[in-house]
Amino acid sequence: MSIDALRLTAQTLANDPQTVGLMFFILKQQNLFVVRKVELSADAQSALTAEVKLELTEFFAVEYVLRDLTAADLRQDAIFRYNLQNNPPQLARLIDAWGAAPAISEFNHVNDQVTDLKAIVVVLGNGTEKLAVYKHHYPTNTYRRSGFSLWRAGIGQDRFEKLNQEIIRMGHTIDFLYDGADIFVTNFKVLEKFFGFKEAVKADSVVKLATLAGRNLIDEINLLEERISVQGDVTFAKKVIRAISHSRVLDTVGNDQIIQFIKQHNGLSKKIRINDTETKIILDTKVSQNFFMKLLNDDYLKSELTNFEYDADSKDLVEAT
Repeated sequence: MSIDALRLTAQTLANDPQTVGLMFFILKQQNLFVVRKVELSADAQSALTAEVKLELTEFFAVEYVLRDLTAADLRQDAIFRYNLQNNPPQLARLIDAWGAAPAISEFNHVNDQVTDLKAIVVVLGNGTEKLAVYKHHYPTNTYRRSGFSLWRAGIGQDRFEKLNQEIIRMGHTIDFLYDGADIFVTNFKVLEKFFGFKEAVKADSVVKLATLAGRNLIDEINLLEERISVQGDVTFAKKVIRAISHSRVLDTVGNDQIIQFIKQHNGLSKKIRINDTETKIILDTKVSQNFFMKLLNDDYLKSELTNFEYDADSKDLVEAT
């Protein structure tokens, strides 16, 4: 789904009086994430629906660009499509809430604990369109009845009463969206802090390097894996995923052509070495590794007008020094 289509879906649901919001809890029980339906009163469900409609309206008041999660230039006003190989278990439960609602057990205070709450999912639907909103739940948003706690008896009341029930506060944020096909990251900080994002990126990039190794093009490809697994270079790991996932160069160009292109390129020939038999590329420096990943992105162009060679991704002139 494009960013315009995602915005249109959100706006349609927000403006439709027939839209209803269903609430789900994602709990962590014995190191496993599970999803539970939440039974709401009619008033609570109406208020929930109105609140999430408002949040979507406010959120999409900003003009966003859509990028893959592994894009190197994480920018402020961007929504990121989650494009790693495996979904974290929390997001897998988000997908469950979207598609398997009738089969999901209801939250039960005998077997389930609010202290296990890790996220709240609200699925908005109007019978035609549907969108799921994922909200990370912070422990400070759960008020427990343990200890001695007070709450005001009512609006305009000065008297306080002892708190005898548990209260869950839903945060006014949108951390992820799901449209039935793609997971969209709308709060990158939450992803990075609570979802093991860095480790997931490194693991996925190592898998992508194994694909590249099958081409038998790189001499000592283990040097690239060491940069990721041993040195922990997450930025480079993102570049690897971005370069190899949808590389037109790898898909359409043979090894001999790639090597000849490097040899004849004014800038790349100074950055990337070829072995003596001219059958493999040597990537034994970080500079050469970075330049090769940009090559796989097909980022190098030559101006027909000036004959200068450019980095198409940044429009920088490729120096021959």
